[in-house]
Amino acid sequence: MSKPRLIDAIPTAPRKVPMRVLALGLPNTGQISLALRKLGYDPFSMPRVLSTPSLIPLCQEAVDLTLLHKSPTKPPYTRSDFDKLLGDHDAVAQLPTCMFARELVDAYPDAQVILTTVPYDEWERGMRDGIWCLLTWRLFVVFRVLGLSKTAPLMRLVHALFAFHNGNAYGGAEAQVAYRKHNDMVRDLVPVDRFLEMGPEDGWEKLCAFLGKEVPKAEFPRVDEAKGMRAGLERTWWAMLRYMVEMILLPGVVCVLTLLWWWGQDEAWAWVDREVFGRLRPLAKF
Repeated sequence: MSKPRLIDAIPTAPRKVPMRVLALGLPNTGQISLALRKLGYDPFSMPRVLSTPSLIPLCQEAVDLTLLHKSPTKPPYTRSDFDKLLGDHDAVAQLPTCMFARELVDAYPDAQVILTTVPYDEWERGMRDGIWCLLTWRLFVVFRVLGLSKTAPLMRLVHALFAFHNGNAYGGAEAQVAYRKHNDMVRDLVPVDRFLEMGPEDGWEKLCAFLGKEVPKAEFPRVDEAKGMRAGLERTWWAMLRYMVEMILLPGVVCVLTLLWWWGQDEAWAWVDREVFGRLRPLAKF
């Protein structure tokens, strides 16, 4: 008998707020999450996952069962399951939820849908400089496969999300096809009166007109996602390298030297006696 799903251990409860907005654009297509927050929404997005590590296993399960269909005995996530995961939020934005575009549109048919897009070349460049580093830098790969740090579950989640999205193709024709396929799918999922496609250059006017919100006085958020993420990934890389040296390499060297000494201590003492004390004996005559 297979183990029960993790999500089934969470009691069923009615949503605290209705789901109002599904921002289903891929990462690195604009800071829609920040914009929605400034308009009073509370989107579920990657920062929420990062701040609540207990959500990572649930998101991983959702990917495995709903997108990758890894289990023939455990059903995929449905509306009630997504409510347990997202019930405190009235919006979703970018990773990990953007990969569940079809499922979320089916689950929340009254929500307004936003697709953020940028030209593909710009998107790939940003992904290569940002989040894809987490999946391509060799030190990160080692830590993900061996589970050597607290970051490993997050890296496995992101790896699984892009396994679904583009077969873990980090650039090139496969990634381009997957990018366009995702955007075309979202465009086809909802009627035009519930759908908005926008780019980072569109700003508040287009977004607020669609959502029926007053245009804020604050400037529309235009943060370089790749640059900010790259800086964080570089810090994480150095921290992992230090961890590997301090916790794995140095203890390993000490263990090897200890074993070599234990196996060859007779020869070692003979060498010390011959090379050190042997050279001192002539001096003892004086």
